[in-house]
Amino acid sequence: MIQYIQKFAAHFVAVALMALNLSLPSAAFAGKQAVPGQLTVNGEVSVNGKKAITGSSVFDGSRLNVACASGASAIVNLGKLGRMQLSPGTEMIVRFSEGIISGELLSGKAIVNNATGVKVSIATPEGMSSADGKEASTLAVATQKGTRCVPMAGKSGGSSSGGSSGGSGGGWSSASVAAVAVGAGGATAAGIAAAVGRKGGDFNASYTLP
Repeated sequence: MIQYIQKFAAHFVAVALMALNLSLPSAAFAGKQAVPGQLTVNGEVSVNGKKAITGSSVFDGSRLNVACASGASAIVNLGKLGRMQLSPGTEMIVRFSEGIISGELLSGKAIVNNATGVKVSIATPEGMSSADGKEASTLAVATQKGTRCVPMAGKSGGSSSGGSSGGSGGGWSSASVAAVAVGAGGATAAGIAAAVGRKGGDFNASYTLP
């Protein structure tokens, strides 16, 4: 009888320990998991290849794409961590967890606002941009790799934006304007814009760096 009780007790302890080992990692993971970010959209934006709208949830590891169009942008509100703003033509994998905002900027530009105590670490093809989180700050990160974005906004009186129209008059071609905008795109602190008037219609070409 005593031997039977000992075997039963040993079995009970083994089962209890197994259950404890399974539950502890799950609880620890749940404690570290960040609350999903909330998205604000201007223009065409996709998350993981699907069209996104304002109010969509953004999870750790999501891939965001902002269309290369005038006025397009995406803002990810990360609650107490801060927020991220993506400019036209930006592609980025966003990552965030307790105490840190991070990600990989594949093309374009992102501006990260972090709260005090939240570190920032953004990888680009050129290297790493970071903030130590000792105080609230704003970090602007840009890359010249990937597709260069030169948003075109067409106006009435001719072909669609960026298209050519007949006639001379010394006006620059859309390709020339785009070359100027992209060539100046190495500056990462100031807005860059080029505009030109042409016979038969006006158009603007710009690469905006807020």
